[in-house]
Amino acid sequence: MTDEHFVAFFREHHNAVLRFIERRVSDREAAADLAMDCFEIAWRKRDPRDPFGLPWVYRTARNLIANEYRRRDREGALWTHIEDQVRTLSTESESAMVRDLLDAMRALPEAEREILWLTYWEELPAADVAVVMGMSTGAVWTRLNRARAKLRPLLRAAPAVREGVSDDRR
Repeated sequence: MTDEHFVAFFREHHNAVLRFIERRVSDREAAADLAMDCFEIAWRKRDPRDPFGLPWVYRTARNLIANEYRRRDREGALWTHIEDQVRTLSTESESAMVRDLLDAMRALPEAEREILWLTYWEELPAADVAVVMGMSTGAVWTRLNRARAKLRPLLRAAPAVREGVSDDRR
């Protein structure tokens, strides 16, 4: 498949693939990302000697959707594990503060949560986070600063913070 043929193929089938994914994934933004991932895979695997069609793209989309469901299951298990650990904290104020932090973390986009998890919970340096996330160290610092900036107002709005738990305990 030549570049021109691929562009025409993309234009002709993108909306159909997007609708296919949207019917199976509840989050429209995730569906749009998966559709683009699907065509990115198709772009990388295109071969003029072995052209593929829409059924191949649908199969790729199904595989990506299955991966998305597995990712969501793993993320759900992670939240359950963290919430179980919160229940073991010694004081009610610590427990309330951590619950507020978790609620604030849930409000962040996945990529920003992941940067925070890797940096603070896994205690990885920026260079290692960069390897895990597939980006430069500078990009890690930029995203980490943005994630913290988005997290701060969410924490200030949290009940435990409003009730007087000091900032130095966060």
